[in-house]
Amino acid sequence: MEKNNNSNQNIKIALVENFGSDFYGARLRYAKFLKNKGHDVIAVIPNDGYVEKIEIEGVPVISIDIDVRKRNIKNVRTYIKELKKIFKKEQFDVIHLYRLQPNLLGTFIAYKVNRSHRIINHITGLGMAFTKKSIKYKLIQFIVKSGYKINSKIFNAQLIFQNNEDKKELGNYKDFMVVKGSAVNEDKFFPEVTVNEELQKDILKTANSKTINLIFVSRLLKQKGLTYLIKAVKDFNLKDNNTKLNLIIAGWIDTNNPDSFTESEIKELGSIDSINFLGRRTDINQLIAISDIAILPTFYREGTPRFLLEAMAMKKPIITTDMPGCNHLVKDSKNGILVKPKSSEEIIKAIEKLINSDLSIFGDNSKDIYDKEFSETIVYNKLLSTYN
Repeated sequence: MEKNNNSNQNIKIALVENFGSDFYGARLRYAKFLKNKGHDVIAVIPNDGYVEKIEIEGVPVISIDIDVRKRNIKNVRTYIKELKKIFKKEQFDVIHLYRLQPNLLGTFIAYKVNRSHRIINHITGLGMAFTKKSIKYKLIQFIVKSGYKINSKIFNAQLIFQNNEDKKELGNYKDFMVVKGSAVNEDKFFPEVTVNEELQKDILKTANSKTINLIFVSRLLKQKGLTYLIKAVKDFNLKDNNTKLNLIIAGWIDTNNPDSFTESEIKELGSIDSINFLGRRTDINQLIAISDIAILPTFYREGTPRFLLEAMAMKKPIITTDMPGCNHLVKDSKNGILVKPKSSEEIIKAIEKLINSDLSIFGDNSKDIYDKEFSETIVYNKLLSTYN
């Protein structure tokens, strides 16, 4: 029987990620959405500890025993060989690739195996390479731009971006598409999450009724602006204020990234009063629930930060930078404030402005913006439409 890429008929879809953890956190709900629409979905991910968790949720997995992010020619060759074997055997109708390595390595393989494949390159942010200006990073930018142009023009890949500025950066061709963010798990991130009192008591042990709790969730990369945020909290608390700040940090060291903080650096920053490093957490919804403001002062080229979307879905005001991927989340200062990157002073001003306003109004606006532009219903249906 001839296969058809009409969304009303059954199609076979590969969702290819270079992190099992990111598939579990950001793609699993979408995979379930596709299955509920009657499509066959298979996750293609590294074997990094999430295979069983994903399969328990009802999504079949093909795992690859390679960390493609390691700068190693042998790893790259093995990854390409494994993808080729998988694509040949499974004969997918749609191959939906996420992130740089799968996009640039997997597109040619998918095209070579079967030119009738519908190939999607999902660009979830341009990252560190597009914020640095050295000759090395200019060369990387050229290679990445050229790779995506070839994928689009020669291998017929549909390029999907999470914000308009990344689309412009890579050429703004009319066949490029923007789908804002990846949505969040709306069964987990919603305003009425019941606060865990023991968790609240443990984490907010230094807090009182005049304490404002900030939350930051991210990989612990220096470009995420954490140094400036910690300085802002420290300087704010040194002022003769009635209000004090308490900063909750749920983050993890990324040893594969040269921009990552080291363990000793995190230990030193964590010794500052009112700074709470919690490491990698699975209860982010609980942490957001006990917080007053979500903050990500990044100068990294984000796609659309999932953490900020989670906070918006839970009716929290946000503070973030006027950077691609972040600035489209704040609408006319109704749900939060945009600040300049690398400025502790601007972070302090933004916090002061919010806490002297009605936080609940900002939070209500966050939820309204999330529902209208970033919800699962909107994002998932837009993605599915690209398969036609």
